[in-house]
Amino acid sequence: MENKRKSLRFGLMVNSLTVEHWQYDTIKMLMDNGMKLSLIIQNSDSAPAPSLYQKIKDYPFKRVLFRVWHRFLFSPRSKYPTDITELTQDIPTIFCAPVIRGISSYFEEIDIQEIRNQNLDFILRFGFDIVRGEVLNTAKYGIWSFHHDDERIIRGGPPGFWEFMKKIHNNGVILQRLTNTLDKGIVLRRLNFQTILHSYRAHLDQLYFGSVQMPLQVCKDLINNGVLKEEPSVSEADILHPPTNFKMIEYFIKSVTRRIGFHLNDLFRQEDWNVGYRELNHNDIHWFKKPKKSCYFADPFVIKTDKDTYIFFEWYSYSRGKADLAVALKSENFEKYHKITNFKEHRSYPFVFEHEGKIYCLPEANETKEAALYRFNEDKLTLEKDCVLLSGFPIVDATLYHHNNKWFMFLVNQKNSHTHLEIYHSDNLKGPYLPHANNPVMIDCSKARPAGKIFEYQGKIIRPSQNSTIHYGQSITLEEIEKLSETEFLTKPFGTIDPVEDSDYDKGIHTMNSDGGITVFDGKRFVFTLFGFKQQLKQKINK
Repeated sequence: MENKRKSLRFGLMVNSLTVEHWQYDTIKMLMDNGMKLSLIIQNSDSAPAPSLYQKIKDYPFKRVLFRVWHRFLFSPRSKYPTDITELTQDIPTIFCAPVIRGISSYFEEIDIQEIRNQNLDFILRFGFDIVRGEVLNTAKYGIWSFHHDDERIIRGGPPGFWEFMKKIHNNGVILQRLTNTLDKGIVLRRLNFQTILHSYRAHLDQLYFGSVQMPLQVCKDLINNGVLKEEPSVSEADILHPPTNFKMIEYFIKSVTRRIGFHLNDLFRQEDWNVGYRELNHNDIHWFKKPKKSCYFADPFVIKTDKDTYIFFEWYSYSRGKADLAVALKSENFEKYHKITNFKEHRSYPFVFEHEGKIYCLPEANETKEAALYRFNEDKLTLEKDCVLLSGFPIVDATLYHHNNKWFMFLVNQKNSHTHLEIYHSDNLKGPYLPHANNPVMIDCSKARPAGKIFEYQGKIIRPSQNSTIHYGQSITLEEIEKLSETEFLTKPFGTIDPVEDSDYDKGIHTMNSDGGITVFDGKRFVFTLFGFKQQLKQKINK
């Protein structure tokens, strides 16, 4: 942009002043964060209704089950009709009756000129169906529209439905600047969610509510960095349509059987994690020996000091339904496990590091709604609380990185622990920490949640993250950080780390760290335990 601005002017395309709940949230979020709603473009199409004969003749009877179900039976919270009158009072409104050509809407020249006169930065489309023609150029940055699928895989609709039906484990969402090509515009931002395969209603709510921040994030990028990041779509995917009656019967069957399978799987197939390590120049992998079946070890971190080399890890107890932190020493061949916490609340992810000659640990304790820093006492093998770095919400897997004389804290909020990456920054280790200008900086189930220390490799900054596309802790994604500041965050793919093959724990990996010639990691398998069954049953009863 030519000069710094704190706000953008936007218009709104709607069919009426009643929109879906997630659309209301999107508009309100823009306005609450300083974006100025400057024009309502409302559909006033008054074409005469077709005759009863014409309606019957043209009715898509092969999709009647979908039509009835979608209109009368399917009611996700995200689609509840919501009045936006309170948001649009005193906002100029123009009523447009577009010219319909085939499946597309074209605007009259007089309407196009009136929209141009408002000098809008962008227009958000929540109505008018497929818009084409010169109206696409009436705002400085075009007309923005959601597509709740990854257009490279699925174009058309319904949103998220075919990912559910085809068992596609991840569901992309794009915000695009419209062009004259259907669902193949200029991509402004992408999100990626794990497909909820046991409930299409829950999955659609996830897609809709999870995407409301997208226009605001693009606005923040424009305001803070002066750049509209655009990615031309080159999709050749087929355009899909609402399901036929046969497909709807298949949908009903899948919905029931998957729901039952989901709950049975939760009860009888628990995750069992363990910690492994490998020393430099040695190929052998050593797994910790757990003292009992009703516990697991996970989230390992390693640090070498002048005194010893320590592996910190989470020690989870199924019988207690919580974890403490523990440490193993190289001087004891990592064969003894010393518990170093005994809190009422769950502790995990013991992020450990050295700073100014002191060993610090920043463990996860999301139930306390704070990220607290502890000093590690090597003589007593204890953690001593130093200070609170950040508080006010359930913080998960906080990971610190020092870069360009600033401390950056990468974390996820427990409410969106697998998808929404946030960054906070400070001039000093002990704070205060301020939010990144464009939090959440990433929404992606394949690479949001931290998976260990950020490290440097061949001059590149590499960030490990958890890939939970199919299931929690599926694998580790490595991303190269290209830009990191208070206003920018840009990464590109670097690699992946899969679970250890030919081991007892080959179903997952979600933490990896190295220091002092030792690399530590965790591994997952699935087992049945009576304590795990009781915990899962208790959770389901209490929901």
